[in-house]
Amino acid sequence: MSFWDNFRDKPHLIAAHRGNRSIRAENTMSAFKESLGKADFIELDVNFTKDGVAVIIHDDTLQRTSNASKNNIFKKPYNVIDYTYDEIRELDFSSWFLKEDPFKMIKKDNLTKEISAIPIQRISKLSEVLQFAKVSKMPLNIEIKDMSDTPFDNIAPKEVVRIVEEFDMGDKILISSFNHSYIKKAKKLSPSIDTAALEEDKIPSNIISYLKELKVSAYHPHLHLVTKELVQNLNKHRLYTNVYTVNSAKTKDLLFSEGVKAIFTDYLENMPASQL
Repeated sequence: MSFWDNFRDKPHLIAAHRGNRSIRAENTMSAFKESLGKADFIELDVNFTKDGVAVIIHDDTLQRTSNASKNNIFKKPYNVIDYTYDEIRELDFSSWFLKEDPFKMIKKDNLTKEISAIPIQRISKLSEVLQFAKVSKMPLNIEIKDMSDTPFDNIAPKEVVRIVEEFDMGDKILISSFNHSYIKKAKKLSPSIDTAALEEDKIPSNIISYLKELKVSAYHPHLHLVTKELVQNLNKHRLYTNVYTVNSAKTKDLLFSEGVKAIFTDYLENMPASQL
């Protein structure tokens, strides 16, 4: 069974971008739990701590999504890889969200009281989220962040695959990365796990042969790179197109009409998965 076999009766899919991040702090257990029943799968990001623990955080620094700058232990530039898991685990990864309301949804939907009642969210290990996903039967798209020029460049895909296999979750997981060498390594380590190539800059002229060489099952281009011709070409070669980040229902409908398989969105409440 592959990742895509989880959606045999669903022609189009909605992915929760870093969880339900318009109404919960991104990449936290709260955001993931709030995605259940509202998305077909959850996208999340994996970085590594100083002691080699795979943790869920998008940025390579702690500054934006935690209170590291207010903790004397942490110093600029607050790099994730400069601190151990136990040190980072002490940080608050959710209060910033209530204060900043980055998507202007808390005030709009009168969610202040509801969100204030949620316990402070700490950073999660990949293993913790896999345990949650296994119990919830929620497929995941694990994006491995680029660890180039760090001690974890060579072990990142190996460690992610190891943890996925430890939980026997291979058929519920799609591994992606902007560092295409990672997905190539992940596929070699575990041929049964589906992989996808992320792209934000430019579509290669030899896109089909390039993706086939990587042995991916999907391509994840940024919205501004997507054309109807690209999607049709990928579909013709049985490669899924999953587009990020789509926060307009109108754009979602257009992309689906052109053959896109999935969209990654920050606004699950405005992006109902028609086949859920």
